[in-house]
Amino acid sequence: MSGKAYYNGVIYTADAELPVAEAFAIENGRIIFVGKTSGLPECGERIDLEGKCVIPGLIDSHCHMFAGIAQAAANMLFIDPKTAPDHLAEEISTLLRHHHIPETETITIMGIDLTIGEFSAANIDPAVSDRPVIIFSNDGHALLLNSKAMEELGICKETPDPDSSSYYVRNENGEPTGLVIEIAAMLPCKALIKENEPEDNEEIIQELALYYSRLGYTGLFEAMSADDDNTNVFEALKKIDDEGKLPLHISTSFCYHGEDIMNAETVLGLMKRNREMYSSENVNHDTLKMITDGTVEEQTALLYEPYADSEDNYGSEMLSAEEMKNAARLAADEGFSVHIHAIGDKAVTRALDVLCELKGCEGTRTIAHNQLYTDDDTARIINDGGIFFQTTPQWTKNDDHTLRFLGEQRFAKQFQSGTMQRGGVTVTFGSDSCLEPETANAFAGIFYASARGDSAACGKECLPPQSESMTRKESLLAYTLNAAKQLRIDHKTGSISVGKLADFVVIDRDVINCPAQELKEIEVEQTWFCGNRII
Repeated sequence: MSGKAYYNGVIYTADAELPVAEAFAIENGRIIFVGKTSGLPECGERIDLEGKCVIPGLIDSHCHMFAGIAQAAANMLFIDPKTAPDHLAEEISTLLRHHHIPETETITIMGIDLTIGEFSAANIDPAVSDRPVIIFSNDGHALLLNSKAMEELGICKETPDPDSSSYYVRNENGEPTGLVIEIAAMLPCKALIKENEPEDNEEIIQELALYYSRLGYTGLFEAMSADDDNTNVFEALKKIDDEGKLPLHISTSFCYHGEDIMNAETVLGLMKRNREMYSSENVNHDTLKMITDGTVEEQTALLYEPYADSEDNYGSEMLSAEEMKNAARLAADEGFSVHIHAIGDKAVTRALDVLCELKGCEGTRTIAHNQLYTDDDTARIINDGGIFFQTTPQWTKNDDHTLRFLGEQRFAKQFQSGTMQRGGVTVTFGSDSCLEPETANAFAGIFYASARGDSAACGKECLPPQSESMTRKESLLAYTLNAAKQLRIDHKTGSISVGKLADFVVIDRDVINCPAQELKEIEVEQTWFCGNRII
């Protein structure tokens, strides 16, 4: 008999019928046995795991892999997130001494925390004044331009803001400072960035996919795949997969920004085209993405009560309720999933208003991020029984500004993962990043999700309340089977179960029983996708 038999391991299957096994066997890319070593079938090769831990392939339920393509195309540089305004010009000069950017290109930088001070073009101009500079925030909801960039984009005192929720920050004289808040105002700035040539995409995608494999991922949901009719990336992705070179299950999304940008009927037409023309064995173009609000860090998350340090600011509404419901219904009726960004409590209400009306649809219904909930909405999502609760557990790490922005009452009720898990809601975890070292590490995510309720392990590092922690087994499910359900691929992956694809990971310690602090140190030794070893 051909195939491989693995024995003498600690195998966490994510399968409720047999959560832990000693052995499993694979043949022709699929799992043919899971159980005790004594029951292993005859196989061509027997592999002693020597007590190593095996888990299903990890699945990132909300990431931005394609941002890595844009970053590579733009020769994007990366900066320390905590760079202060007064040190920004110096940091840029240091970056440019170590990295050559052709003189014909805009200087594009990623990763700064634009909430830690009052940033403006004046913080960039001393370093670069003769060509455009764009610096993207680490949360993806703001950017900073130098004076040359504003000049080339035509951003001046007379330039109107796209809307009240997305705008150009201005000084006391009404002049734009260079700080741009939220997506509608950020989109036109993309015109300064060099477009990637289609032939480059295949190599970049394969490099990015390999990085995900090294972290133990065998699947992901790309949460901002497209918002226009450009298909270069989709064409490259299909070609790679058709050639058998893609080591990931990928679900993509199309982001609807509202009728002023592109009407919902046009969006639906492009989504149907992408699904028909660019789907492949491991790639599904099957999700509508919508963004309800911004972030707490930018004070654009939509709240019922104003920010604690800004009594007139309730955050920003990115889409109207009517726009969201119309686009969601059109997509759901065509079998697409609907995935909604909602962080503030009022944004969550808007998202639930949309998703609850879609109950019974073919696609999945997901709220992403989920920072704040009212008690009524907590009950509503639990009672619905079919809405996915997606978040990033690393965000429960304490910080200096959230308490100041939200006040004590809201601060004490953030990220209700434990409540949702106990209430029967399917919780999924993701990074909301493109391979950012902290959030892309699923084992660090398991640490924060579980240690949140463990004072000895976490101390004051995690946000309250401790009751919102999840067990390690629950957290592992959020990165495996639950995420597979969100992506609608749980029939073929997400657990080590007979009949499913042989997507699994060998790690260097027991993820369920090792000391809590060691979770962050877990190393991936092998990643297998469809029965093929990737690393």
